[in-house]
Amino acid sequence: MRESFLVAATVLSLFCGCSKHEEAQAPAPKQSPARLELFGEELYNERCRDCHIVKDKGGVVGPELTHVGSKRDRTFLERVIREPGKVYPGTVMPPYDTFSKKQIDSLVDYLSGLK
Repeated sequence: MRESFLVAATVLSLFCGCSKHEEAQAPAPKQSPARLELFGEELYNERCRDCHIVKDKGGVVGPELTHVGSKRDRTFLERVIREPGKVYPGTVMPPYDTFSKKQIDSLVDYLSGLK
């Protein structure tokens, strides 16, 4: 019985292209190019939350942003995202000048809604 199992496993491994020590893995699901680029709250959670707090969640390196939408306008928010060192000389916040215009707009939309 055990020999039959080993033979079956060996034959199966020949068909799936894996060895006895490798596990067959399903291919990763394909994502559309639009899904690979994060926007709004997802972008904030991925790139900003390690340093900033919103609603008691996040890091403490940067200022809390829970009510930033009631304190700052869109122009200021966009500028501080793209060029934080020009707004706050000596800041440790890196410039996010690689974000697309659409990403910046969606992040500013999210932050502007925090009131």
